[in-house]
Amino acid sequence: MSSKIDWIIHYCTNGVCDDCGKKESGFLPYACNAHTHGMDKYGHMDFQIVLALSPEEVCRILNTLGQRVQAGERFRAGDYVSGIYLDCDIRLDEYEETGRQVLRVMIPDRNNHYPEHHKCMYPYTLQLLKTDDLYQK
Repeated sequence: MSSKIDWIIHYCTNGVCDDCGKKESGFLPYACNAHTHGMDKYGHMDFQIVLALSPEEVCRILNTLGQRVQAGERFRAGDYVSGIYLDCDIRLDEYEETGRQVLRVMIPDRNNHYPEHHKCMYPYTLQLLKTDDLYQK
């Protein structure tokens, strides 16, 4: 896919911002709130990832989904999406993120168990938490 990326990704997680130097430490271990802004220009919901994967991996997943939307593909809550990983599909579920509805990327664990499965490994189970519950209280 060779399209112009015209959306932004916010990747909020524990650590120190390289740009501003602000320290964030409020997230549960292995959790983040990475999400897009700008899919609305395509009449589509934005995407969210809550597993603290590497910034490169988060951007790869969110940009791949964004490019597929840009190319005309449409996703809904409950959809299983192939082509992100070679060995499994991801699932998209609807969640609230700062007052708006987004499609959360649900990634199965290494045994291909989705977060609601009783044998799903931690931290993949964190994906079931509401966005506000990803922060330590």
